[in-house]
Amino acid sequence: MPNYYKLEGQTPVAVESFMEWSLWLMSAQTTVMINELKNSIISTRFVGIDLNPGSCNSGSKPMVFESLVMGGPLDGKRNFYPTWDEAIQGHLKICTQVFKSLE
Repeated sequence: MPNYYKLEGQTPVAVESFMEWSLWLMSAQTTVMINELKNSIISTRFVGIDLNPGSCNSGSKPMVFESLVMGGPLDGKRNFYPTWDEAIQGHLKICTQVFKSLE
């Protein structure tokens, strides 16, 4: 199973090698969404590496998108997603959680 992915449009596609992935990554736009709420930054990006190492054995989709909260009460919170659409939905959910934690 490939470990590295690039985006074709908004779709993750497996690549043949680390070199192909790293060359693609140098010029790629990987940000899905980014928001700032008071002292928190919520960033969701395509990372292109499967962040769920068990997926190659379980048949599940590779988790190649990551949301990360930096700063504030939920600092360090991370979630992973297999698709662009799920990354957007997850990002918005985390933004809501951060907003509620600031009340």
